[in-house]
Amino acid sequence: MADILTIEQYLSGKVRNISVPDNAIASIIMDAGCSSNVTKDTDVAELPVRERELCLAWLYVWIAGSPTQSGGFTEEDADWRSSENGERMSASVLRNYLAMANKIFEKYDLPLVGDDEWGFVGRGICNPRIIR
Repeated sequence: MADILTIEQYLSGKVRNISVPDNAIASIIMDAGCSSNVTKDTDVAELPVRERELCLAWLYVWIAGSPTQSGGFTEEDADWRSSENGERMSASVLRNYLAMANKIFEKYDLPLVGDDEWGFVGRGICNPRIIR
């Protein structure tokens, strides 16, 4: 019997160096509108392409909503020091994940997440006491 690729393994394999917790996988499956019998252990080959792609899109949305830096700690004791920095992603990488998700949503004519036309506009520093 051949090994199966679960939806959890499929989604985790689509993103590098990002650990996706079980509760996130469960909410991604629910957000994608999968049938009620789909769990994290479901064989990905059994899912319709639409459900598989929507799970991937919601994974991208989950990543895009993540903080840019997480984790990290430092331990020190006398002569030794141990440090772990965790994950760090730039805002442009997070925007790219959101754009990939929106491309999938657009393919299935679903509402897009976020707005691609947002941004900051610099107005400079102003003194509110000066009337113009």
